Amino acid sequence: MNTSESLNAIFNPKSVAVIGATADTSKWGYMFVNAIKVGGYKGQVYPVNPKAAEIGNILDFPVFPNLASIPGPVDCAIVLVPSKIVPSVFTEMVDKKVKGAIVITSGFGETGEEGLKLIADVKNRAAGNFRFVGPNCMGISSSESKLSALMVPVVSEKGEVAFVSQSGGYGLQLLLRANAMGVGISRFVSSGNETDLKGWEYCKYFAEDAETKVICMYIEGLKEGRKWYESAKEITPKKPIVVIKVGVTEAGGKAAASHTGSIAGSDKVYDAAFKQAGVIRAQDAVEMFDFVKGLLFCPLPKGPNIGIVSNSGGVAVETADRLVSNNLNIPTLSPEAQEELRSVVPAFGNTKNPVDMTANLNIWNLGNAAEIVLKQPEIDGLITIGLGTAMIKAMFPDVDQETVTGLIKTIDNNLVKSYKKFDKPVIVIEPSADAEPESAKIIESQRIPVYTTPERAADVMGVLYRRKQYLDKIGV
Repeated sequence: MNTSESLNAIFNPKSVAVIGATADTSKWGYMFVNAIKVGGYKGQVYPVNPKAAEIGNILDFPVFPNLASIPGPVDCAIVLVPSKIVPSVFTEMVDKKVKGAIVITSGFGETGEEGLKLIADVKNRAAGNFRFVGPNCMGISSSESKLSALMVPVVSEKGEVAFVSQSGGYGLQLLLRANAMGVGISRFVSSGNETDLKGWEYCKYFAEDAETKVICMYIEGLKEGRKWYESAKEITPKKPIVVIKVGVTEAGGKAAASHTGSIAGSDKVYDAAFKQAGVIRAQDAVEMFDFVKGLLFCPLPKGPNIGIVSNSGGVAVETADRLVSNNLNIPTLSPEAQEELRSVVPAFGNTKNPVDMTANLNIWNLGNAAEIVLKQPEIDGLITIGLGTAMIKAMFPDVDQETVTGLIKTIDNNLVKSYKKFDKPVIVIEPSADAEPESAKIIESQRIPVYTTPERAADVMGVLYRRKQYLDKIGV
């Protein structure tokens, strides 16, 4: 069975067997069955436990003593039994003609010589029959099939991002964080030790998936690094790949080796390979999902010249500094553009760029100024500050909540109309968005990214421009 067929069976199975299922609610074997049910999976679910006759049912699913006793075909098997039992389970899976598997069990390559021999035996039994995720992983999640093959039921309603994480527990937390940040993860895989399926194979699979627009990865170390590099070079002209690479210090490298058996390698080598392959590197999870959101929502700037429109001089200066550190320019606007801006900018403001509206109480002028700046041919993108929920509430303290909500929608929709008139990236800074997210959600629902600091906004604009430079360099 080829890799694509196995991965299709893993992410979009018509039937799932949970091998090592149990009625004990404190055990993983129960949690996985529960997550599959609560997540909304509509296919066949077959809990498997040798004590099936004693257990009867788990969450209304009949329990089977082994794979052979299951009446129908099994597309995907989730393996939760102790490591020493896994080889015999794999033999059962071959006999049952299982198409793909997820091995949650640990105690293999990360434990030394005995574990290495055990997993080699497991891999040999699967060879030519099916491919498998793991071992030593947390599972997968798929929006399309509503399958949460995880400890907890986590399935994004929809998404355009595929996420591969070598860390299981942390990867699961990042999956939850992505959802909270408005980045829908359509497919998540905790790849574990990558004994069989490797990181580059997931990337190639997601590259062919029409629903996936951006691929992101949490990497401790690469197995078959040359193949990963060559695959990334093939993929990045079509889809961005954003990675967090950890294990950059000696201490971190040792932790990675004991965690998933990964060899961390030289960070300078990784950094050079990422740049040559057009891979975007993030330093942490916040950066990764910031970059992903910008790449999903924004067109790429055609050049390095960025406009800034702000109602705060301090924010404008901070944004300008960070843009320059990203090798972007803040050009002075033409005399004609400045003259037009004077109709919406107070006499004590600044029309040169950054455009400083100061404490302008005319809430519509922010959008008007943004539109004037965006239409200038020398401007390739815009960073602007949003009024935000907290600011609007402060401006109208005696107005009831329903009216304020309506006002926020009206203001934000007006701003978005201005931002969308031009095929240029627009990024909004809203410092209070984490505390009062109502306004940011309205703006982001229309695919304009919002960030809480000038630094985050400017760094995303820098990523967009570097992506443009890379595509130009390779002739895309």
